[in-house]
Amino acid sequence: MILRIYIYKTGLFKKVVWRPFPGTLFYFANKSYTVCMEARTQKQLIAGLIFILILSGIGYGIYSILAPKISCTDRIKNGKEEGVDCGILACGKACEPAIMPINIISSQFFQIGPGDYDFVTQLSNPNVSYGASRLEYSLGSISGSSYILPGQTKWLVLTALKIPDGIQDVQLVIKNAQWEKLDMPDNTVNLTIRRKDYHSVQKGTQLDAVLYNDSNFDFDKIDVAVILFDDTGSIVGVNRTDIRTFLARSERGFNVVWPFVLPGPAVRQDVEASTNLFENSNFIKSYGSQEKFQKFY
Repeated sequence: MILRIYIYKTGLFKKVVWRPFPGTLFYFANKSYTVCMEARTQKQLIAGLIFILILSGIGYGIYSILAPKISCTDRIKNGKEEGVDCGILACGKACEPAIMPINIISSQFFQIGPGDYDFVTQLSNPNVSYGASRLEYSLGSISGSSYILPGQTKWLVLTALKIPDGIQDVQLVIKNAQWEKLDMPDNTVNLTIRRKDYHSVQKGTQLDAVLYNDSNFDFDKIDVAVILFDDTGSIVGVNRTDIRTFLARSERGFNVVWPFVLPGPAVRQDVEASTNLFENSNFIKSYGSQEKFQKFY
């Protein structure tokens, strides 16, 4: 039997079909099968794939070398960072909130002797959820620290400062703040003056007062600042003291003395009592959080 062979090229394979020659005695059904690609074609395909992989590796290597490095110390917001060099996923630390700096509203010195001064400044914290558990400052060659609560405006009084060279170039500078979040409801801590008496004493004046702790918390220390104003609203004198171990729903008496003549009559006496709530473990358990960070100025 004579067969005709037809070869059809279909892509990478060849299809071979046997058909009987016309006029033969027997006629077989069409039969076909697929022949694998030639060995040469296989080698070419494999070589091409290897070449593509090599080019891809070289390209990735060049990109890795030339592309800017993403890190948590480059002072740039990149990669998966939520802010500049911060973010839980990228750097393992939360980003600092947008904190406004402390405002210094006013400052004033009072000379009480040769090279001896009292000082008062009024500070304002514009941040309603964050306060500074430690607020470091400098006043010329004098350094110190205080605190300020969320949204608080407070007096900072310093007494008996020794500044022998005068105060011409001396300014208060806030150096850094240890910020902490404190969700403090209104009137949670209410320290009120129940009675006060300002009167003359030998060589000066004195203020006697009674403070009431109208809260459910005990405090280790209460800071008291006293500001004296004349009839024009100008400050003529300042002083400070503190109360230790102030129990909830109790009252304590205190007094401050000015053993010298003031520059003017004190017709008004403002008493400001405050406490560092960040140091009260019971208060922090109720209203504090773990969000803490330091910010330099």
